[in-house]
Amino acid sequence: MMISDNWGELLLPGLRKIYDKHLEKLKDYVPALFNVEESGKAQEFTMGTGSLGLMEEWNNSGRQVAYEDINKGFKATYTHKKFSKGLLIERELLEDDLYAEIKKRARKLADSVYYTRQYYAASVFNNAFSASHTGPDGKPLCAADHPLGPESSGTWSNVGSGSDWVLNADNVEKARNKMMEWTDDKGNLLAINPDTLIVPPALRKAALVIADSDKEPDSMENNVNIWKGSVNVIEFPFLTNPTAWFLVDMSRMKNYLNWFDRRKAKLEKDNLDFDTEVAKYKVVARFSFGWDDASFVFGAKVS
Repeated sequence: MMISDNWGELLLPGLRKIYDKHLEKLKDYVPALFNVEESGKAQEFTMGTGSLGLMEEWNNSGRQVAYEDINKGFKATYTHKKFSKGLLIERELLEDDLYAEIKKRARKLADSVYYTRQYYAASVFNNAFSASHTGPDGKPLCAADHPLGPESSGTWSNVGSGSDWVLNADNVEKARNKMMEWTDDKGNLLAINPDTLIVPPALRKAALVIADSDKEPDSMENNVNIWKGSVNVIEFPFLTNPTAWFLVDMSRMKNYLNWFDRRKAKLEKDNLDFDTEVAKYKVVARFSFGWDDASFVFGAKVS
């Protein structure tokens, strides 16, 4: 078998094809949950703003527009972190026609990229109740005392804690009602639309029963299930708490939960090591994620 000295470079297109095709087969939850954007800077910043009050009735005597100042919101900072993983291919694998082993390694590298993204995407929810992981308002994603704004003394809650918050139709309704009470910094209702349940695999059945049953779950009254057709279910297999669940307004989540790709993971090749005859391939990624405003989610922490 004739193998040229640049065999590592010649192998790259085939490895890229295997790498890309394998990634395409894996379900990526990042675009399903986040507002995904590309970034051209080391950091991204978003500045929240307060709300305007209701329009005021026209003053016929003064004939002036009713102007109003907008309060400042919280500033969110997204600092990209860098991640990498490498792949080694020995010349002997090519000489001995062990291409199946080469393909296996390329798929494993794709798996590493995939699971890294899913791990960090899920960390938003896995750390939703942790005081060590806070958002721009200084509070965890799900907290009992979110400030209404930097200049407001008012607070609001998007968390339910305790053993009585198990996932069932009554608690989903209770969570919905609490979300419908949320207001902006001027006291106006936000008109939240809780339409999606995000659950771990252990709660998949309970969530689908709530979302799809014709009759009210866990009831002998044979009442119509008011949730049928009005709530979607996302089973997120990377959630680590088997009892925690989240009710979200999907439209608001896509506005406020952000993912910035500074450098997408692409298979690249280093120069062949002359002494070891090993070709090196790598993937490097830079990204950041987080939320501007937590008013898209209610989290239930079941103890």
